Amino acid sequence: MSWIPIEMYKYGMIKFGKFKLTSGIESPYYIDVRKLYSYPELARRVVSELIAKIPLDAFEVLAGVESAGIPLAAYISCLTGKPLAYVRKEPKKHGTGNVVEGEVTNRRVAIVDDVVTTGSSLIKAIDNLLNVNAKPVMAVVIVDREQGGKKLLESRGIKLYALLTTTEIFTILFNNGIISRETYDSVLNYIKSFKAD
Repeated sequence: MSWIPIEMYKYGMIKFGKFKLTSGIESPYYIDVRKLYSYPELARRVVSELIAKIPLDAFEVLAGVESAGIPLAAYISCLTGKPLAYVRKEPKKHGTGNVVEGEVTNRRVAIVDDVVTTGSSLIKAIDNLLNVNAKPVMAVVIVDREQGGKKLLESRGIKLYALLTTTEIFTILFNNGIISRETYDSVLNYIKSFKAD
């Protein structure tokens, strides 16, 4: 699996600089998983590795979080045959006004997003699923940024399955001579600043 961060870096999915995240937090790096789907063969290989880490019998439906979680959930659905649904950020302004699209009522659901930071987007999706009597049981992401998301999800009884943590990604990049010691130390110090324990 050490090939994944190298490929992600090669295809411009890992960037360094100053970036404002959805959570409002400023970050010295950005992981742009949305670019993955521009490379279908790479996406299939990465998603296959993610599928190998999740217990497929523990859920009945995949629910992608708008917007980046939808293509990932669709890939997982196609490769596993699991039904697909998705959760909007806001209710639809016309038609039925749904927030959740797809058959999820009384079904065990795996919530899917590309990256987890604080976990707030996933918690909002979980609450929206609960409102339509779905049974969220786990969250599935490509990257855990290790900034409190896992702990927040666990506090709600939701287990997080992540293909990689940011520590793993940057350790692989450093060990393969792709990033400098200075960049590596800077990123690790940033990640550690969010870890209470």
